Amino acid sequence: MLKQNNQEAQIPVLSGSDVDHILYLAQKSHENYLISSDKTDLDTALVYYQEAIKLNPSISDVYYKLASLLWEKGDIDLNIAIKNCKKAIELDSRSANARLYLGYFLKASGNYKEAERSFKFSIKLSGFKSSKARIALGLTIIERLRQTTPQGSDFIKGMYYFLSGIVMSPCDFDIIKTLYKGCLEDFYLFFYKFKADFYKKLGKYQKTIKICKKAALITGRKDLFYSKIGDLYLEIQNSQRAADFYREVLVASPDNIVLWAKLADVLQTHDKNNLEEIIYCYNKLAVLESGNPGVFYELGHLYLQKEDRFSAVNSFKRSIELEPNNAFYHNSLAYTLVQLQDYDGAISEYMQAIRLNPDNEWTSIVCQALGAIYHQIKDNIDAAIVAYQTAILMDPQNVDAFMSLGEAYQDKNDLDNTIDCYCNAAKLEPGCPKLFCNLGLTLWEKGYIDEAIVAYHKAINLNPKYEIAFNNLGVVYLDGTRNPEEAIVMFTQAIKHNPNYALAYYNKGRAYHTLKNKTDAAKYYQMAIDINIITEEIDECEVQERLHSLFAVI
Repeated sequence: MLKQNNQEAQIPVLSGSDVDHILYLAQKSHENYLISSDKTDLDTALVYYQEAIKLNPSISDVYYKLASLLWEKGDIDLNIAIKNCKKAIELDSRSANARLYLGYFLKASGNYKEAERSFKFSIKLSGFKSSKARIALGLTIIERLRQTTPQGSDFIKGMYYFLSGIVMSPCDFDIIKTLYKGCLEDFYLFFYKFKADFYKKLGKYQKTIKICKKAALITGRKDLFYSKIGDLYLEIQNSQRAADFYREVLVASPDNIVLWAKLADVLQTHDKNNLEEIIYCYNKLAVLESGNPGVFYELGHLYLQKEDRFSAVNSFKRSIELEPNNAFYHNSLAYTLVQLQDYDGAISEYMQAIRLNPDNEWTSIVCQALGAIYHQIKDNIDAAIVAYQTAILMDPQNVDAFMSLGEAYQDKNDLDNTIDCYCNAAKLEPGCPKLFCNLGLTLWEKGYIDEAIVAYHKAINLNPKYEIAFNNLGVVYLDGTRNPEEAIVMFTQAIKHNPNYALAYYNKGRAYHTLKNKTDAAKYYQMAIDINIITEEIDECEVQERLHSLFAVI
């Protein structure tokens, strides 16, 4: 397909009434283009044809000729080209060329049966001057056989039309160069693709690559054969070479949507660190497929990986504009808005995703995310509880939702509901150490000391390096059972597994303080103060007061 020529055609001033003269000039420019392939001649012919159709819209020939040039230039799609050819036939049902071009465009669209009927009609109308229609019909039949189960009689019929067209070509002096070239190109394409596929099936990959390179040179279809080479390299797991061939094709064919998608897929699968080029590929796809919301959705996630959150927001918003009822797009936008601290916007998008609810289990997770914003950011415990409860209704197996709901109740000081939530979660996932650690804290706050000790030991059994559980269990022994010696053992384990745990040092100092061991108490209080400068974990004033009280004169 030809690319748009930036140079404008230089057209002389026309009288506006001499339609025959305009058609003559159009035909002359058209013929010059067919001979020289000069894009300026193409643009000139287009201007004349368009002028002619304005002056007399009932001229049949102009419609299919104009359709041919506009399609070759890339300004119209196949559907419009087919429509123009049918318009030409309406104006002149005896136009063999209109039937011929209609068949050509039908074939290009994959409608082989209708294309064959149109070519046969053109042959009937053309008589001895049906060379091009016969060649086109023969190649269409052969092409159709490649897509279906081959029939011997059909193949013979295809070869008959193709060869008879070649034989009759001296009688058909007005053969259009582009159509003839297209037919010959189809023949070469069929031959080289068959040959390449044959050697590929034999496992002779280097021979296949050599054939494809030769075919690209002879046919000029670098896009097709270099793409096949790229596919072959991908199949033999040489992703780097595959990407190189895809890139080379895209330099010459920058509008090839399929190849941009292939290159992006190869890079995402085998070269994830090449984020800039992957984003570049999707930006190209976004231009070429501006109505495809999935492209913008993927692009948004790529921008998130790059930490370009503003571009991610724009991409997700575009995907939502194109497909407003896609819950996943709203969810991704909400997540990105959270990163930008636009919590109100995120809440709105999460609610929209929940309303659309494509799947209960997925929506349960979204409800949990919404609850986290209300709980941790907005400090709206009641709204958080509702969101977490909704998550559990959507998916009663959502352990995290039970834990989050328990934490919300705990912050509300509703300890009974907190314990219920953690117990329900424990039934679903009895191997979660954090769950038993949280339960131990709630039982301790409720005054259930023995039960708290059991819960903390359970957490430690599940995770023998769980410093928080060791520290909290030490607090229970120190302040609950008045057993500072056992408490020191627990605090020591907490410090062992986290040497920067300021709270554990402070609590160990308290235990020694209780035992009236002022030296060790002072030592651990001071260590807590030193570490806390970095971690900012505890109230330093409280530690300082305890440290001073050790040596205060009563």
